[in-house]
Amino acid sequence: MSKSRTVAKTKPVAKPEPAANPAERIAEITVHLERLILSGELKADDRLPPERDLAEQWQVSRSVVREAIGRLAGLGLVRSRQGSGTRIVAPDGSGQRLNYQWMLNQGVLRLDQLSDARLPLETTIAALAAERRTAEHIRQLEAAQQSLGNPKNTLKAHVDADMRFHAILAEATGNPIFQVILQPLQELLIEGRRRTLGRYGTTLAFEHHAKILAAVKRRNVEAACEAMRVHITANSQHLAEFAAEGDEA
Repeated sequence: MSKSRTVAKTKPVAKPEPAANPAERIAEITVHLERLILSGELKADDRLPPERDLAEQWQVSRSVVREAIGRLAGLGLVRSRQGSGTRIVAPDGSGQRLNYQWMLNQGVLRLDQLSDARLPLETTIAALAAERRTAEHIRQLEAAQQSLGNPKNTLKAHVDADMRFHAILAEATGNPIFQVILQPLQELLIEGRRRTLGRYGTTLAFEHHAKILAAVKRRNVEAACEAMRVHITANSQHLAEFAAEGDEA
């Protein structure tokens, strides 16, 4: 693995004006850095210069730089960590997750509706995984299945195994866009998984996964698609039941 590199001081889009409105300067810096990231000039795991260097370069306060970086973090383009600075991250759907979360919080969207959206997505993923999977994908799917079926594991471990199984299938398609689309849905449905696995146990999910895995191993596209359809439909029904209980409370 190549070592992370600290990016050289970025070039401002235009010469900063001393009397510029701070809000405008924040927007200008955000747009500039966003362009550098999206163009590929700044690559995944590159580290941005320290805030003080960027502040000096842009002739603004460090709070302005901090706010701009915060906006990029909200878009899922950078991640700041103590001791390692701010680094560029590969697209993972984080920005879209915030949109979904807002809709859930505002009551515009329910978890069962979010699960419904998985049906066309994950049946396609299962079909392509059956066609394109490798032996390594099968090994990883079997490991996730073993963890899901272990009665000694905690609920958290079972939820993690469930999510990992679906993430591996998305990777097995060979198309990274499926991973980017699926990940925010997966993260928002963690609570739904806790509730369904907590109430119904892991037996049903384990059986559904077993049928999906068997079809993917046989490279049976139609069987993989159908097994996933049954799985997602059952999950949507369970979440709809929880939503109805909430309406009645």
